[in-house]
Amino acid sequence: MIGSYLLRELKQHGHTLSCYSRTKPFEDHAEWLEGDIGHVDQLKAASQGHDAVIHLAAVPGPGRKPPEELIHVNVTGTINALEAAISADVRKFVFASSGAATGFSFQYQPIVPDYLPVDEIHPCAPQDEYGLSKLLAEQACKRYSIAYGMSTICLRINHNWCVDREGAAVAVQSGWAKGLTVEEFWQKRYSKVINDPDGDWPSPGPPAPHRLLWAVTDIRDAVQAFVLALENTDIMHDVFHINADDTCSKTQTPLLLDQYFPEVPRKQKLVDFASPVSHAKATRLLGYQPRFTWRDSDFSQWLDGTISAA
Repeated sequence: MIGSYLLRELKQHGHTLSCYSRTKPFEDHAEWLEGDIGHVDQLKAASQGHDAVIHLAAVPGPGRKPPEELIHVNVTGTINALEAAISADVRKFVFASSGAATGFSFQYQPIVPDYLPVDEIHPCAPQDEYGLSKLLAEQACKRYSIAYGMSTICLRINHNWCVDREGAAVAVQSGWAKGLTVEEFWQKRYSKVINDPDGDWPSPGPPAPHRLLWAVTDIRDAVQAFVLALENTDIMHDVFHINADDTCSKTQTPLLLDQYFPEVPRKQKLVDFASPVSHAKATRLLGYQPRFTWRDSDFSQWLDGTISAA
């Protein structure tokens, strides 16, 4: 879903765009190059004449494909994209990683943070194939920076939300949400996070909010991070957490941490609804500043209306 937002934002920044994908984008912001991440020759041809590659393609979570297929798409597919970029003398590669690379999102056995808020130095120990694939792909990016001098920036997007009605209306025209109304999409994806966080969370699908450490990212802020990474001229390789200042919970953060992680040391005081995942590094090195919160959004207004009607 981030693709539609990203193409729109990049075009507004004056970039000339091509979109290499299996399906045509709903909006006409880029030249469409039909292809698959598994076809290396097609990828190499599509990369010619470009200054940068933003790599989004992936199986988006565990349980959606057999593990071996997910690893192939997410890891080998990333290496295919890196090889294509090198062959075309591309000098910047921005990779859509995930907070799942830390291991918290889809844990089979309980994982307790070493400290809070979690940052990029915190150890990563994914137990699932999706988180593992993102961590391995980050390492592949680092290898290509070392070997070829191509800048690679990996953005660990934490729990993307489309909470503006205009953007969500475009997002539901493709992917798993195709055919849903915006309201149906919000009900299916976000309402449960807010109103039933401790309920049943079947797989495949998003994990329970506490496994995400209640992290959330307005997709418009995630797009900001991609633009900043694309336009950065100083970083050869790095990994960044990208998320909102606040959580996806109505419960204040100190109460959540006292309930779920009472023994975990806190490296800084987390007050009100402060996120237990830190984007301080992205703020310091990329200039990333979250501008949006679901608490003041079209989604929130709709949610308040449904509660009032009930």
